[in-house]
Formats: sequence, C-alpha cells, structure tokens
Amino acid sequence: MMDPILFVMGVLVLLQTSPNLAMSQSGDGAVRVNFCCPDEEILRLRTVWDNLPTGTLQAECVRKKGAKNILEGIEISVLDSKNNQTQVKRTLAKLGNKMPKCGRGLKITRLHTNLYANATSQFYPYGSGYVRILTDGSHVRLLTDGFTVAFDMSSIIRPAEKVDTEDYCLADTWETDNGDSFDDDNEILALSCDPCLEEVLCYFARIFFNGLTGRRRLLIGGDVRQGVLFDNIVRIGDKNGDNEVNFEEFESKIVEYLKIAFNILDRDNDGSIDEVLTNEAIKEYSLDFFEQILNNAVVYFDSNGDKSISTDDFISVLRFNDRNEDGEVTIYELIGMSLINLPAPLYTAYTLLDEDQDEKLTVDEMLGFLRRTFSIIDKSGDCNINLEEIVTALGASNLKEDFQLGIKLIGQQYITLAKYYVDGFIAKADINKDTKVTLEEIVKFADFSFIDKSIQIA
Repeated sequence: MMDPILFVMGVLVLLQTSPNLAMSQSGDGAVRVNFCCPDEEILRLRTVWDNLPTGTLQAECVRKKGAKNILEGIEISVLDSKNNQTQVKRTLAKLGNKMPKCGRGLKITRLHTNLYANATSQFYPYGSGYVRILTDGSHVRLLTDGFTVAFDMSSIIRPAEKVDTEDYCLADTWETDNGDSFDDDNEILALSCDPCLEEVLCYFARIFFNGLTGRRRLLIGGDVRQGVLFDNIVRIGDKNGDNEVNFEEFESKIVEYLKIAFNILDRDNDGSIDEVLTNEAIKEYSLDFFEQILNNAVVYFDSNGDKSISTDDFISVLRFNDRNEDGEVTIYELIGMSLINLPAPLYTAYTLLDEDQDEKLTVDEMLGFLRRTFSIIDKSGDCNINLEEIVTALGASNLKEDFQLGIKLIGQQYITLAKYYVDGFIAKADINKDTKVTLEEIVKFADFSFIDKSIQIA
C-alpha cells in the first residue's frame, strides 16, 4: 500500500524570486524539471517490509511498450514575476531523466495540474514573493521553479524544506506492486528524498512524535485532550515560546539528551566515544550518569516549577482524589491509607527520601538519597558501580544467595547484549574511519540494516 502522503494535494506553480531559481527556466519561459522515466518506461512503486515500524517505499522504471511521457509541453499555471498575484501560463520541459537516490527516505507526493481540483486557495508570504497554496488537507507540497517547497499548514504557515531541481523528478503514469495503475491527465507524482527518514535517530523520533500528535503533527500546551505528560513535553521542548512543540523542536530535545549521554561516555573529553570499545564504559556506571537522569526527570515531571515532585504536579489528573475539595491531593487521599500503614520496606524507603515528611520530594532530597545509596554500593570508591558491586551490596543486605545468583546471571546477559549492540553501532557510526566517533556521526547514523539485524537478534 502507498503511504498516505501520496494523497497530499498541491498545484504546479512558478516562483521567480532569485537568480538561483531562474536557472531551471529556459529562455522561452518553460519550466525545466527532471522526468523520472524515459519513453517506453513507466514508474513502478513497491513497498519492502522489514523489522522496522514502517516499510521502505521503492521506485523503479520498468519497460512498457508504447508508454510515452506526456509531461513535456503541458501548460501549468504560474505567478507572474512582475505581479505575483497574477497567473500566467508556462509549459513544462524536460531537464533530463533522473530519479533521486534515496534509501528509506523516498517521499512521493501527488500533485494536481488542475488549479481548482478539490482545493481551496489562499495566498501566504514566502521570501520576497507569494506562493499560491492549494490544498484539501493539513499539508501541501508545491512544485516551483528550481525547487519544491513542503508546507505545514497546522497553525502557522511555514516552509518545511526546499528540494533542488536536481533532487526530484515527475511522473505522469505509474503503477504499484499490487497491480494498480494510474494515468490521470490532471495528476502527477513528484519523487524526492526526505533527509529525516534517511537517518536512524530522526526516523524513530518522527515515528514517536507522530504517535504522540496524531494527525495534528503538533503538541499544544494546555490542550485538555493531551494531559499533564504532554504538557510537560511542551514545557521543556518549546524553543520559541509559542506554547507549541513541532517536530524540529522535539527532535532537538532528543539530541540534547543524547548529548548528555555522549558527554558522560566521553571520559577523556576528546569529542569522541571511541573509548567505549576499549574500556568498561558499558559495564560500569558513574554517579554523574545517575544524577543526570534524576535531574532531567525532575525537570520533566516538575509541572509547577518548585524543584520538587509531588502530587501538586499531577493535580490536573488527580483532582478527583481531592476528597475534601481543598485544591490539594495528599498521599492519604491518593492511596486511601496513612503512610505509616504501608509495608515496612516501603515506609522506610519513603522516610529516607522525604526527609522533612512534607510529601514533596525535592531535588536535594533525591540527590542525597541517591548519593548515600551509591556510596554504599561503590566499595572501590571510584565513583562508578558495576554488577559485581551491586550483587555484593545485596548480599550484605542478607539477600538469599540464589536470588543473588539470579540477579547476576540476568545482569550479565543484558550487559553482554548491550555491549554487542553498542560496539557494533560505534564501529558502523565511524563514517570517516578515523577511529573517532563524534556526536554528529551518531546523530547522522543511517545504517538501517544494522538496526534491522539488531531487532532480529533481540
């Protein structure tokens, strides 16, 4: 099946705003673009499935006797360079036969040459001119002179990307791997590459983001349909203060967290984590590692900004537990019993965490608890703990030997598996083979075959 993006509607237009755009327009005013397939061939689309969440869409030209590309010479409506709200006619001309070289990021968009086909028309500013936008959905893709522009029409109209003329092609006739064929005089396919889908991190970030946002493709603060956890994403991810988080802001926050982990693994501070391949970085964990996790968790869950975590941070979802309707939810109201009636281990753990017993876990209280616990486990005093030290500490707490053995075996299994994945990832991420693995190389990692194989092994 074809991706829903195939049904995004657009219109062929011309935007004459800079000399760089004019290079694909010939002296006779024709708009020159690449055609995907030559005569006697048509475009075939097929989906290849693997262990990743979405299949890979692939395109190829296949022979078909008598097939002729009818794009060359057709008229399209464009905007006059002298009066950008006046439409003029131009003809479409062939620049060459060339398809974009994509991996998983092939993007296919359905365009309409019929100016008013199922569309509403509005003018929006773009650069030094105006682009006429025609759409019947939340997104639109425009073919323009020199590049294509994808617009996100959720709440603010803004260009999402530009694609040079050399990096896309058009096809007027195509078929799918299930035998369906399409040949519509008013309809054209535009093929280009989506750079995000070519990179592993961006690919999975977009899947996660789309799962969170649904069709809106945007997280909006204070939306009652989202809940407090979504509001927290907006609070920590909103870069420009518009109370919204788009995909670019969402991905930026993920990279920010990745940078924190990267800096912890980069023990010699040389901008590379190649030492992961030669030392115990995967088998032992530093105090800084746990403190960074704790601090970022507090930042996320601390909805009211008081540098602590309590029921106040979840009042919007816990308000039905407010039995005395005083605007606050105590732990007693939440669990239906006094804390002292909890099982002894839970009550003891709580009293060690909440030192002043005010039902708020401050950053200082949680860091203090973490550091005390860490010092008990870290027998070597090197500010790192490993599996052996954890098992030893559990033994000192009178945990039965058979349970100690079980924890040790399970821990060794997952540490070995993690070491295998990390070593393989680091080796393949080193694109320039300089034995140094930088943050940029990790962010731009594009070997989906390694990810696919890893999923199979897991």
